[in-house]
Parts: sequence; structure tokens; C-alpha cells
Amino acid sequence: MNDILNKIELLVKDPAVQVDMTGFIFALVVSAIIAVVIAALYQLFYEDRATGSQIHRSFLLMSPAITGLFIAIQFSLPLSLGLLGALSIIRFRTPVKEPEEVSFLMLLIACAVICATFQFVLLFSLLSLALVLLLLQKALPRLLYYSKRKDGILLITISDREVTSDKKAGLLRVLETRLPKGKIESISYAENLTTIHYSFTGLKAAGIDGLQPSLNEIVPIQKLNVFFNGQGTLL
Repeated sequence: MNDILNKIELLVKDPAVQVDMTGFIFALVVSAIIAVVIAALYQLFYEDRATGSQIHRSFLLMSPAITGLFIAIQFSLPLSLGLLGALSIIRFRTPVKEPEEVSFLMLLIACAVICATFQFVLLFSLLSLALVLLLLQKALPRLLYYSKRKDGILLITISDREVTSDKKAGLLRVLETRLPKGKIESISYAENLTTIHYSFTGLKAAGIDGLQPSLNEIVPIQKLNVFFNGQGTLL
């Protein structure tokens, strides 16, 4: 037992030392632990924001596999060249479309490669930096990612038979009061119905319940639809 601990201590202090079976297993175990940590970060900071492809489910196997591959190719140049050709044909069956998922995947690959080189100080530094950046992203989303895109749009349908132009103007004034950052995108007329397309920013879940009664006080609303541009807007 002491011999195993001494070998692990030597690997941590001197990554350039010759890798034996003990070092190989130790690197795989650390890589698997890191995969669990990154998967937990994915679930904590990202999973409730969008459906995604649930790519974190593959992290536990992917990270040790990458670590093992990079340890193996250190001993053979032909093997490393053949590996590059083999990896070029790999495709994800479910496309990775979300930018956050790509970031977590790259973080996992970077950590797995660092485990293969036994640079555990760099590994700790990378994970610490990633955690700090994720906390900043969650605490200051508006400051870090300002966008002119609206949070969503209201589709308000009213009947032309029951509504005068003055009531329509009053309805627009209520919208401007309740949604000061919103604006009219378009107004369409069809089959004695008027549909108002009104974009908004900053509408909270509590504000949706009181919006329709306020509008009904001025004009009978046939239909009110609320569409959000992205998941997580109500958070």
C-alpha cells in the first residue's frame, strides 16, 4: 500500500516520470472523478435553461477514455497518427447545437488531456477558473450577455365589431404602462378580428396573470397568447 502511495506522490510531484500501471489507473480514476464534477456543473448551471441533448450522460465514460487514449499515444507516433484518422469519422447521433454544451464538452476534453499528462495543478486551476466564470455568468447574466433581442411577444386578438378606435388606443396605453420596454411589431386584420403583435422585455411570471384582466377592463379580449424567445426567460 505504501508503495502505491509513493508512486502516486511521485507522479504528482514529477509528471515526467515513467508511467506504470499504478499511474495509469490513478489517472483514469482522477479523470472519472473530474467527469462527475463537470457533469454536476452542467446540471447545476445549464440543464434547467434548455433541453439540450443531455450530453453530460456520456461524460463518465468519455473522460477516462480520452485520458487512456492520450496516455497510450505518448508511446507510439504511428499509433497517434492512426488515432487522428480514426477519430475524424466520429459523429454525434444527436447534434450538439447549444453553445453551452460545446463549452462543457471542451472543458471535459481539456481536463481529460491534462489528466493524461499528470499536470494536476493545471487541472485544479482550470476547474477553479471554470467554476468562477460559471458563477459570474449566473450572477450577472444581463451584464455579461447584453442583447437587443426581446424576451418574447404577445399576440392579442380582439373583435372589430365590439371595439372602437379609442378602445384600441387605450389598450395600447395599458401595454405601454405594463411593458415599458415593449413595442408594437405589427397589427393584422382578418375576418373582423384584429391581432396585435407586441414584443416585450422583462415580463415576469407573476405579471402574466394580471395582464389579461387589465386588458379586459378596456376591451374584450378574444385570445391572448404569450410566446417566449428562449427557455429560462421567467427565471
